[in-house]
Amino acid sequence: MKKLISILIISCFWRAESLAQGDFTRIYHPIINEAELAIVDTNYYEALDFYKEAFANVKKPFAKDYYNAAICAAMIGKLSLTFDYLEKIIEKGYPSDSLRKDIFFHYVADTCKRWNDFEKQMRLVKPNINWEIRDSLKNYYALVTKVPYTPLTPELRKHFQENYKKETLTVTGTKEVFTQVILADSLFFYGNLPEKLKNQQDSLRKINDTKYSANAKIAFQKTLDLIEMNGFPDESIIGLSGFDVRPTKVYRNALLYERDFNISLFDKNLTINILGSSPFTYGKDISPILIQAIRDGKLIPHQINRVNSVRFNTNIKNFENKLSYYSMGKVQILQLQLETNLVCKNSEGIAAKKFWKKEKFTDYSEAEINEKRTDIGLEKLADAYKKAFFKENPTPFIINGGSYQKELSYISSCEVLEKMLKESISIR
Repeated sequence: MKKLISILIISCFWRAESLAQGDFTRIYHPIINEAELAIVDTNYYEALDFYKEAFANVKKPFAKDYYNAAICAAMIGKLSLTFDYLEKIIEKGYPSDSLRKDIFFHYVADTCKRWNDFEKQMRLVKPNINWEIRDSLKNYYALVTKVPYTPLTPELRKHFQENYKKETLTVTGTKEVFTQVILADSLFFYGNLPEKLKNQQDSLRKINDTKYSANAKIAFQKTLDLIEMNGFPDESIIGLSGFDVRPTKVYRNALLYERDFNISLFDKNLTINILGSSPFTYGKDISPILIQAIRDGKLIPHQINRVNSVRFNTNIKNFENKLSYYSMGKVQILQLQLETNLVCKNSEGIAAKKFWKKEKFTDYSEAEINEKRTDIGLEKLADAYKKAFFKENPTPFIINGGSYQKELSYISSCEVLEKMLKESISIR
C-alpha cells in the first residue's frame, strides 16, 4: 500500500512539473531550431545565444541540446560553460568515461589542462534515474524484440544437422566475422526442403508468430498503462535513450563508433521503440499521447516519425497523410555523370557539381505542411532541407530534421541531361 501511494505521489509530481514547464512547441523547439540553423551556418556565437534562451525557458532541456551547446561553447573558447552543459548530460545518464573518447570532446580532453579535474568530478555524479520504471520498460521492449523459440521437430533437426553446418569466414587484418550459414536448430532457414519438412516448418513458424503476437500485445498495453500512471517516461526519468548497450557493429574507425554511440543515446527513446516495435494497437489511437508528450517536453518532435502509421489509428489513410507531413524534409542529392564520349552544351564541369531535388507535395501546399509541422514543434520544410545538406558531411552535432539520399545518375543523352537540369537545383 505504501509503495502504491509513493508511486501515485511521484506521478502527480511529474504531471504537475510538466504543466509548469509550458508548451515546448512554442517556447523551446522553435528556438532550438534557430540554434541548429546557426550551427548549419557555422555561427557558433549565435547558436549558443539561442541555446541559452531556450534553456532559460524550461526546467528540463533535452540532453542532445546540452551536448550541441557544449560543442558551440568549446568552439568559441567558453570552456566553463562547456563543462556546465556536459555535467547536465551526465546527470541524465551519459557515461562520464565516454567523453574522453567522444568524436569531438576527445580533442578538448587532449588539450585542456582543466579536463582531468573535470573528469574526476564527473565520476562522482550519479544519474537521477527511476530504475524501477526503466527496468519495466526494458522488460517490455524485450517482449517485442526477442524472437520466441519453438523447438524443431526431430525430423527437421536431423535434416539440418545432416545437411547444413554453421560456417564462419574471418577477413584477414580485421576483427570482422561473417556467418555464412544459419544454425541448424533454427526456423530461419529458407532453402528448399522436402514437402513434409516444409509443412512442419510452416506450422512451427505459426506457433512462433502466435507467441510473438501475445508478447507484443502485453508489452504495448503495459506501456500504455505505465504512461497512464506515471506520464510519458522521458530522459529525466529513465535516462537518455533508456538503453544500456553500445553499438554491436564492428567499426574500423573508433570515432565513427563514438558518433553512433552518441546517436543511440541522444536520438532514441525506449518508450517510442516499444510502441514502434509493436504492430498492434487494437483500435487505440496513440497520436494524442505522443503529441501531448511533445508539448510537455517529454519527447523530441522528430521521434514521432519512428512510430509507424499502423500503430496510430485504425483509419490508416487519414493518418498516413498526417504522418507524411511530419516525416517530410527529404532531399535527393544527385551527382551527374555523362556516358563516355557524350558531349553536351551544358556539360562543362558537371561531374564536379552536386544537384538536389526535394520531395513532391500532393495533398497539401508547402504553406499548409509548414503550419501542421510547426504546430508540434517541427521546423519548416526549408529549414529541414538546410539541415539535410548539412548532415551530408560528417558532423559531431546531433541535428534532428531533414534527411537526404545520395544518388549517382548516369546520363545517356543530352536530352536526359537537359531534363535533369530543369528538375534539379545546383548546390553551391
